Amino acid sequence: MRKILLIASLLFSVNVCATPISTLFNGGSIVVGDKLFDQWELIQDISSNPFSVNTDDIDVTSLADGGLNPGSGLHFEILNDAFTLEGNDSYTFLDFMFSFRVSVLDPIFKIKDNSLYLTDSALINPTSLTSIFIEEKIYSDPNRGNEIGTKNVERSDIFGQQNEKLFDSANFSPTDEIWVTKNILLEAGDFGEFASLRSFEQRFSQVSVVPEPSTLILFSLALVSLTLRRKSK
Repeated sequence: MRKILLIASLLFSVNVCATPISTLFNGGSIVVGDKLFDQWELIQDISSNPFSVNTDDIDVTSLADGGLNPGSGLHFEILNDAFTLEGNDSYTFLDFMFSFRVSVLDPIFKIKDNSLYLTDSALINPTSLTSIFIEEKIYSDPNRGNEIGTKNVERSDIFGQQNEKLFDSANFSPTDEIWVTKNILLEAGDFGEFASLRSFEQRFSQVSVVPEPSTLILFSLALVSLTLRRKSK
């Protein structure tokens, strides 16, 4: 009994310590409830600045939601203004893309649907062109050949046209694993403008696998047959 409880506590334990995304890019992983987040990969880091993003300044922390999803999400915290742009009277931008896999550790669960939330810490100071934009795509295979969902969140002001969409979600059929690709784009134009992304969150919901009625009927018949055999003996 103690062994079973120990295994259960390890399976549903929540890693509340922040992990730099640089560690994840170097083969690291995070276990959140019954989900494993691994195979992290930096795909793109392009900007108008002469330096790259310091990936040590991006912390990833698990989110514990309780209920059927005992820790089903990730919180991304951006430190030291790593995702902050200031205008220079022309055009500045930052285009950062990465990917990772999400899989279930408990076979009785399947991943179904996910959401993306751009928190209020996403700040812009517009005069003509400022934007914070995150596009996330979900694939059913590691080669990104079958897209099963996409999400877009943003806070922007482009020549007086303001857009704010802080939350989006995608629905897809229950599956054992998915591959997530996340593209973050920041833009700023004139002097005095800035765009600053400090944090964002996402969650992955799940469903339990319930045997089909036909399977239950066959199982019940097998039990009845076994009982009758024992009685006849």
